[in-house]
Amino acid sequence: MYEVELPGGGAVFRIGEAVAGAPGTFAVVTAWNPGRERPGREENEARNRALRAEIERRGWQWARAEGRSPDGTHREPSFAVFGAALEEVRTLARAFGQAAIVWFDGREAVLEWC
Repeated sequence: MYEVELPGGGAVFRIGEAVAGAPGTFAVVTAWNPGRERPGREENEARNRALRAEIERRGWQWARAEGRSPDGTHREPSFAVFGAALEEVRTLARAFGQAAIVWFDGREAVLEWC
């Protein structure tokens, strides 16, 4: 399950679903828990700060997002990135050790492997 702060308000969605109010295509990316690693909160937060800095350096618009388990017991703070090409976001996620990102193609959210 994913939650994204969109200009018109928050949207909650799952893979395969439409995202009401989405302003076109966007990606959801995180630097939290890269690969099979499970670093502590402090390290995960530092990685996400570095990811946000890189998103901003590239001049991409972003908003807060979150990926979470259906029961809400596992949460990964993330970023919704607007105005970037799929391959650019995939490359960035790969640089931060991520196996996949969520891509909203304008119709539905899909899991894109890095």
